[in-house]
Amino acid sequence: MPELHPPLSGMPLAFTLLLCCIEGLCWVPAVARLLSVARLLLVPAVIVSSLAAFLSGYQASSSMGEVSELAESALGVHHAIGRFVLINSVLLGAFAWIGSMARQRQRLFRMLYLLVLGLQLALVVWAGTLGGDLVFSHRIGVRGS
Repeated sequence: MPELHPPLSGMPLAFTLLLCCIEGLCWVPAVARLLSVARLLLVPAVIVSSLAAFLSGYQASSSMGEVSELAESALGVHHAIGRFVLINSVLLGAFAWIGSMARQRQRLFRMLYLLVLGLQLALVVWAGTLGGDLVFSHRIGVRGS
């Protein structure tokens, strides 16, 4: 079976960064009109890509051979942060949806949405850093190792 985790692992970062950029430009009138459409497309893309990266990570780690105890520990941390990314992406979708439906306290839900979006970006970058460390320091996923 082909290794799906390497190409899928970059998608949550790409969609999250794109969403952050669009949210950061919402004060530009031309972008403000497109923001609701972009949010409608990008928030589900963040959730689906996080789920795909998470599941493909377990698929990739299930086919691994014997690894050192240090690499096993680093892999466990990477998986834990991946779970946080997945849970946080669902929270991101929930706050985006609730904020769009709310008639009262829209600012509160907007702030919660932006806070969770910032946390999503931090978690995705952290998970990617840990994944890169697994490849370059522990040679996890490198053929012929």
